[in-house]
Amino acid sequence: MKKPLLVAIFLLLTVPLTTSIGAKEGIRINADTLLYDDLGSQVEAYGNVQLSWKDISFATNQLLFRFDTSEAFIPGFIKARFGSYQISAEKMYYNFQTRNGWFESAELIYELDEGGNLYFRGSKIEYQKGKWTGTDLLVTGCPHSPPLYSVRAKEVLIYPQDRILINGLEFYIKEKRIIQLPAYSRLLNNHGANFIPSLGYQRKKGFFVEGNYEYLFSENLLFQANLSYSTLQSSQISSDITLQYPYFEARIFIDLWQNEKPTIGGYTHYQKNGLSLWMLGIENERFNDEIISRLPQFIASYRTESEDGFFIEANFSYGKFTQDDLSDWRNDSYFSAGIEKKSYGGKVYYQNITLSTLDDATVWGGKVWAEKEFSPRFSAEVFYEYTQVNGETYFFFDPKDTSIFGLELVYGDLDQSYLRLRGEYDLNIGGLGDIVAGIGLGSKELSVGMETMYSFPDQNWEERRYYVRKQLEECINIEASYWESDKTFFVSVNLAGLDQRKHIESLFDEHEEFDLFNLSREK
Repeated sequence: MKKPLLVAIFLLLTVPLTTSIGAKEGIRINADTLLYDDLGSQVEAYGNVQLSWKDISFATNQLLFRFDTSEAFIPGFIKARFGSYQISAEKMYYNFQTRNGWFESAELIYELDEGGNLYFRGSKIEYQKGKWTGTDLLVTGCPHSPPLYSVRAKEVLIYPQDRILINGLEFYIKEKRIIQLPAYSRLLNNHGANFIPSLGYQRKKGFFVEGNYEYLFSENLLFQANLSYSTLQSSQISSDITLQYPYFEARIFIDLWQNEKPTIGGYTHYQKNGLSLWMLGIENERFNDEIISRLPQFIASYRTESEDGFFIEANFSYGKFTQDDLSDWRNDSYFSAGIEKKSYGGKVYYQNITLSTLDDATVWGGKVWAEKEFSPRFSAEVFYEYTQVNGETYFFFDPKDTSIFGLELVYGDLDQSYLRLRGEYDLNIGGLGDIVAGIGLGSKELSVGMETMYSFPDQNWEERRYYVRKQLEECINIEASYWESDKTFFVSVNLAGLDQRKHIESLFDEHEEFDLFNLSREK
């Protein structure tokens, strides 16, 4: 017999419903009206219904929940979140005991690290213990419906390790099919997107084309191949075989370069709760214009952080390093501590470098920075960096004596109209270094701009870059750049969500540093 409860009592009331799934906090339902059926062992919720349990939450207007089986039925529109995934649907079923469910007329949103989202839309999407599956899905980076462009996938599988396997692709512009690749599959890793081959023109590469292929032997064993051809650089063929589990990864790889020595290597990596352990070996690793071999190398790292932003980090490395004619075993110890906040931060660090046949060195230093938003359109950032090296250093990635004060000012929106200025003062030489200035005019949909660099030591303008940006329906970004110094041109077309966002070379690019305590094979 149903026992109607007064709406006034249960308005916006959170009711814990501890089910047989053994959750410590239980399932919580919040609604305007709750009707409890004792004989049927169920509860019906109406109006502003909110259900939450661990990292799962639902928002809808009507819900039926059964206590004996831990099942939730939602006959109307629902918005839900499963961990980092968002999904909306016209109808839904989910079992909290078996962790299985389905969504009808659904849209699943997959967040991309590079910004934006990947949208999966279809008549039915299923969920089973952390894995999403769907057939005949529309996949796009456009939030609008119908999208300007999309991929129609015969089958989509999203694994708990954030890997997406997509089989049977058809590429559409609006509702018109452009190409069909029924035997083609694509696998996306770690919230990255790269469905289609990359092509274009870059200053250092010239005209280039890059393509990828993946084959998933099992949920944890992956084969990857990459082909890159450019008119100004060596062509490259790469292949990787990776075994991956939630806290452990092992990989072997090879990069074959035209008229250059191949890059060969492998590693095992364990990472959990701030602890990172590496055992790796790599020969002829390329970093910018440098080549380094570290064979073998053993790395142990640990980092802990507090809720207030304080952190302590320790890194240890031992291995044999080879650069040109220099080869030596080295032992590195690195310790740092500091604070990282939204608008300011700083750290101090100490590094000890011990070489087997060459002189040892010690390094200590620190960096502080702060940024201030004076208004929605005007901000400033300031930093000071100091490094002191005692002893000789021999490898390209070793620290150098540094004492630099920097300032950056931004007025406006960098994606639209703005003025930007960055400069550094080198206290070691007692003078200004390079000053970089930029200006942009327009909107998010269309803008033009220029960047320029002036060298105070050389007392001349070293570089200028002119660009035009165009955005279509929030999901197609086009940028063309012209570099005055070497009279080169760059064009980038990015289909948000479907291909890797191309890095647009800029005079404001930060200097990339070699990471002695890490190895990345992401392409």
